[in-house]
Amino acid sequence: MKKLGLLPRIAIAIVLGILIGLIAPQCLGELCATFNAIYGQFLGFMIPMIIIGFVVPAIGDIGARAGRLLVVTALLAYGFTVFAGL
Repeated sequence: MKKLGLLPRIAIAIVLGILIGLIAPQCLGELCATFNAIYGQFLGFMIPMIIIGFVVPAIGDIGARAGRLLVVTALLAYGFTVFAGL
């Protein structure tokens, strides 16, 4: 059996989602929407942590000056985030 690529699988999932949404009860749609919102918030929180978890050790292994550069970069990022929030 030939394996489907990513794009055809996404298209099939979209079509199946539309068809199931047309015949499923409303409570199932609300349950899926709730799960989507909670999972989206979780991913929004975890992705920066994952990036930091991979990037920080890699930068730390570069050398002694990399640690200082990492601190400056983190402070700049935090400062710009606070400034954007204001």
